[in-house]
Amino acid sequence: MKTLRRFRPYFPLLKPVRIEFVIALLCGLAAGALSGAGIPVLLYKVVPVVFQDHDLTTGDLWFYCLLPAMVMGARGIFSFYNLYLLGFCGQSMLEQLRVDLFAKLQRLPLGFYHKNPPGELVSRAMQDTNLVQQSLIVVAQEIVKQPATLASAIGFLAFLSMKHSQVAYLLIFIIAIPICIVPIRLIGKKLKKKATILQFELAETTNRICQNLEATQEIRAYNLEERETTRFRESAQRVSRGFLKMAKYNIVLSPIIEFIGALGIGAGLYYTYQSRIDEGAFTALLAALFLCYDPVKRLGQLNNRMQEGLAGLERVEHILHEDEPIRDPENPQVLPDPVRGEVAFEKVSFAYAEAPVLRSVSVKLEPGKTYALVGSSGAGKTTFANLILRYYDVVDGRVTVDGLDVRAITQHDLREQISVVAQSPVLFNDTVRGNIAVGKLGVSDEAIEEAARKAYAHDFISAMTDGYATEVGPSGARLSGGQRQRIALARAFLKDSPILILDEATSALDAESERFIQLAMEDLARKKTVIVIAHRFSSIQRADEILVFEAGQIVDQGSHDELLHRGGVYGKLYKAQSLDG
Repeated sequence: MKTLRRFRPYFPLLKPVRIEFVIALLCGLAAGALSGAGIPVLLYKVVPVVFQDHDLTTGDLWFYCLLPAMVMGARGIFSFYNLYLLGFCGQSMLEQLRVDLFAKLQRLPLGFYHKNPPGELVSRAMQDTNLVQQSLIVVAQEIVKQPATLASAIGFLAFLSMKHSQVAYLLIFIIAIPICIVPIRLIGKKLKKKATILQFELAETTNRICQNLEATQEIRAYNLEERETTRFRESAQRVSRGFLKMAKYNIVLSPIIEFIGALGIGAGLYYTYQSRIDEGAFTALLAALFLCYDPVKRLGQLNNRMQEGLAGLERVEHILHEDEPIRDPENPQVLPDPVRGEVAFEKVSFAYAEAPVLRSVSVKLEPGKTYALVGSSGAGKTTFANLILRYYDVVDGRVTVDGLDVRAITQHDLREQISVVAQSPVLFNDTVRGNIAVGKLGVSDEAIEEAARKAYAHDFISAMTDGYATEVGPSGARLSGGQRQRIALARAFLKDSPILILDEATSALDAESERFIQLAMEDLARKKTVIVIAHRFSSIQRADEILVFEAGQIVDQGSHDELLHRGGVYGKLYKAQSLDG
């Protein structure tokens, strides 16, 4: 029962199909009752007629001949609907569990994904949820049916034992039950441990596949095919061994319970020989005794399934119960309409796992200006941009947009005002049109084409066989790096937000395209707050102001000429890149 209580919080997932679920349970109850009492009663009534009563009318004869078919037919119908409806309910529950898990993943902080590889999360979303669903449905199927079978069989066994003074049959069953419980508990504990290990190995195997598919070019370039195949074979072998160990513990329980049951039936046979009861009573008692042991065996197997499901549930709950540090306020404030796009950092400090990244940063970014963030790797430039988006919350100080703390605004409203073009833009396995439309869902084709023109992407898109309907492939694999980046820029133009963050946005463009983009960006910057993260000084010299980062602080700021004149950190960085160039 303790294990069953662990699944209780997930029973509400069955709410949309509660009527079907109740019908399924009632059908299971009926099927169990017909199994536990119907068959022994049938034998108790029919056997004496067949062996002793030869004076039946034709109608009575037909009744007794058809009675087994009616009982078994009714049991079959109830069993069918029990299994079918539970399968239907199970799929509904599995769908909702996966949706809840997926929705939770959308809300978790970026740091969570740095600690958990994609393959691991895919395994939990697919394999572990499936294991939980199967366990819950088996529980629902057997938790009513088998106790009903057991209770009705015990009831009839007690009735016959009292009527024919054969109490020994009842005593045999009562003595055997505690003996059966011992292996059920021991095997259940072992099975949970093995199931946990197996789910971990399955996740590792899934993760290895994902990593391999993401690194196809690197694997071939460095001739790693054989090494990767060997590693996968070893991982697959561990999974196979895990399944075999699980199968061993699942299989071994049945023969143990059957052996104990056979000993009980043997004792019953011996007692019957001594007491000389009639054929009908003996057959019915034997059937009732057998039908008492079968539910015990199935309930033991049910415990095994619950232990397997519990192993999957714990891994699913690792995600469902993960803390969400970035939460919307209970009473959010509303940004002014229209949003100007003024961004301010007020003594902001931030750290990743207690490692300081930004230290007491204060700066105001005014609307209509372009700001370039410059500094060596790890200086805090990307973190600065991430805090504006509220991918993380500050440790000290505050970040504001138009005077409002970003923590006082809903994440949706905040990010609606910000467009982002990443250093390595992610494209979905969709059409060119669909990928640009990510910037603003539901817009017209004309608006999408206009955004593409502004990003100087329209010409190469039109040159494709299917134009804007061209499928870009997984992660945009059918496009060049520069084309992918211009698609990402088109998204930003389409979204037309007052704040624009460009993380190495033009790094993959050829010189001519970059020149056109810079011209377009100048026009865009007149109305927006533009933040450019770049290492190439050629792309930021036209910025209105350059913020120089070092060791998590803004150590200097000004125009390109002003900073060069002052020398300092900017001068050193510029000189170093000029020498490299």
